[in-house]
Amino acid sequence: MSSDDEAPEGENFQCEHIITESHEQTIYGISICQQALAGESEDAFLFATCAINQICVYKYTVIDGKSSVKLIQSYCDSDDKEYFYDCKWTTFGNTTILAAGGLRGVVRIIDIAHQCHLKPLRHLGSVNQIAFAGGHPTLMAAACSNYAVLLWDAEAALCLANYVGPDQHKQGVLTVDINYNGTFIVSGGLDNIVCVWSTQYKEIMENMAIAKKGPLFKEFRLSAPHHVYFPVFHSNTIHEHYVDSIKWFSDDIIVSKSADHVYCIWKFDVGQKEPYILFRWHRTQKSDIVFDVRLGLSVTRKLMAIGRLDGSIFIWNMTKLPDQPNILTHPESKLMIRHLSFTHNGHTLIGSNEKGHIFIWTSALS
Repeated sequence: MSSDDEAPEGENFQCEHIITESHEQTIYGISICQQALAGESEDAFLFATCAINQICVYKYTVIDGKSSVKLIQSYCDSDDKEYFYDCKWTTFGNTTILAAGGLRGVVRIIDIAHQCHLKPLRHLGSVNQIAFAGGHPTLMAAACSNYAVLLWDAEAALCLANYVGPDQHKQGVLTVDINYNGTFIVSGGLDNIVCVWSTQYKEIMENMAIAKKGPLFKEFRLSAPHHVYFPVFHSNTIHEHYVDSIKWFSDDIIVSKSADHVYCIWKFDVGQKEPYILFRWHRTQKSDIVFDVRLGLSVTRKLMAIGRLDGSIFIWNMTKLPDQPNILTHPESKLMIRHLSFTHNGHTLIGSNEKGHIFIWTSALS
């Protein structure tokens, strides 16, 4: 399918708020907290952004039908050369946690309720993206510039596994996601390759058990990450350019995007050498190669959102493919939308661009 055909204008979402962060730099990371806020309406939520060496936490609320957004916390890294590329929410027990990583290879773990930093997770290369397993919220995967994917127990600050090998990613890993059950990790990189890795090896399971014991035990102090050299799935045919965004949609369906504006929905099977392509969309004009543009995905409403160079947003209803996407536009959005994130119910979409602008879109159905 090509974008040369006319697509209908998007009427499902309208832009409610535009926020400009003072740094006016590219916001690479934006993440919405999926945990409900105690004592607040079901429409209220927290979201975070990261840019340069700063992390900002906002609270979105709706009172008497009127929404508002307030900056409630902000953090500035002591290293002014740091540049955060991604941030993600998770929980340690009942504690809401925000993690952020970037250029310096240090993932900061922040306890939002107590406004304090926990033990950081240090990597040998820049951290391009992080992801947490929804069903096992302490499990974190990290995509690194040193060709590796790392698996952590983020609460214990223990590295469980290192996924790297001569036959796998040959350049920096740009994107990573871990499925809900924490059993598989999918990664994509500068080498156009997509890999799926297993977390179910005996040695990794043993490290997971050691992490739960805590640092006072001898086994914890002597533990080492298990090295995995071969993925359970490997393909260089899905994309022909940098793979810069990848997400699990279900247990066996993956959505991926490359820098040449090819978006692909495909089925993963451990027993198959090649993926089963369910949907592929591409632009006929491929001169504007831009990477680090991340898609948004709502599993609840089965929506996929992609930011474009001109500041517009494509939204696909994944139940109606191959229909053309709806297009969201706003007169103040003229720069590339770098990152998009949906709320859990899919009724709110937040995007960020290269000048520190945040756009909050709400669905007419919400």
